[in-house]
Amino acid sequence: MGRMAWTCLRAVNPSRPALSSDKDSMQVNVLKRNERTTTPKVSLILLDWSCRESLHALDWLAKQDVPRDQYELMWVELYDRVPQEVMDKADVVITCGQEGMYHKHEGYNAGLLHSRGQIITVCDSDAVFPPDFVASILRSFKLDGSGEPVPLVLMHYEQRSQSEYPNGMSDIRELRNFAWFPLWPNVGACMSIRRSDAIRFGGFDEHESYRGYLCGPYDLGWRLVNAGIPEVWHDESVTLWHFAHPNPVGAFCQPFKRKMWREVTYPHIKHHALMAVEAFSTGRMHPLQENPEIHKLRMSLRRIGTKFEEEYAWMTGVRGFTPWQRFKLHLMLPFEPLKPLYWRARSFTTMQLLKILKVVVGPEIYDKIKAWWHSVRDKKAAPNTES
Repeated sequence: MGRMAWTCLRAVNPSRPALSSDKDSMQVNVLKRNERTTTPKVSLILLDWSCRESLHALDWLAKQDVPRDQYELMWVELYDRVPQEVMDKADVVITCGQEGMYHKHEGYNAGLLHSRGQIITVCDSDAVFPPDFVASILRSFKLDGSGEPVPLVLMHYEQRSQSEYPNGMSDIRELRNFAWFPLWPNVGACMSIRRSDAIRFGGFDEHESYRGYLCGPYDLGWRLVNAGIPEVWHDESVTLWHFAHPNPVGAFCQPFKRKMWREVTYPHIKHHALMAVEAFSTGRMHPLQENPEIHKLRMSLRRIGTKFEEEYAWMTGVRGFTPWQRFKLHLMLPFEPLKPLYWRARSFTTMQLLKILKVVVGPEIYDKIKAWWHSVRDKKAAPNTES
């Protein structure tokens, strides 16, 4: 993101509409589940939108220097294409059945909801990973022993090259044979956070403005920073390595092309999603549009102290009070002091009723009413002198 990093851009299927705003149109289907009995510590979410030409990331992630049951590989396909190699090598395979322009954040949330690890890592699904990548995540979150992970927004560096991935590469040391661009903080490349923090702050924002290319895990990462969770950029020695795509619609540092711009669906700030920048700048901590399943899970994790408070904790749905409910409450507000009259009118003395009237109309109007009443009373009491 940050620079003109136009990689793996996919032309929208012409048989599909250009955009789809129907939130119910996404049909999440879990094709494969993690059958290991050991609960993994890290869940790596790898996203595809029917565009990946090479699946070498699965091979590099299979060669980590930690036990294989400590992490799970989750492949999330936004549309419906799943190569057999993915079914063979990934632990979890999910399709989202999206239509029209893809929405990556919906795919991130699908992975988040089905993940089992204490840490979730969202990363490029076509990168080369060093063998100590997962181990370095465990160390950063203090999970290399027992205990709970520390709160952290761990951002991972990613090297970029104009060279294409060499078939048959199996030794990480071969990377030195290629030219790489200077390292820079690409916030859209890879991020690791605690799963509990992701749920607590509403997951990845599914607002319509994130549809298309300009989006990324930094949306949630920046909101976690707003909540007081520290952001740390990972050691450069465990950076990811990203090769160029063969004949891409738009490649790294290439000039503007109309085809690649089709996937930019919303205004942006220097190629960062507008709403993510706005949230970061204003301090907002929750998404503009929360995934309903994440909302339900987040609400279920609340611990409410008393039965009395529960009445207020479940009074509305996710959309809050309806306009009609708000209108009725506004309408009733001026008449609230009269409520005691409705319930106990017969038990009030005249003086109590007058005190209530003074509260309702205010002292100034009350004094005018009082003066008028006294004048009427005095006029009636005065003797008739005309006769």
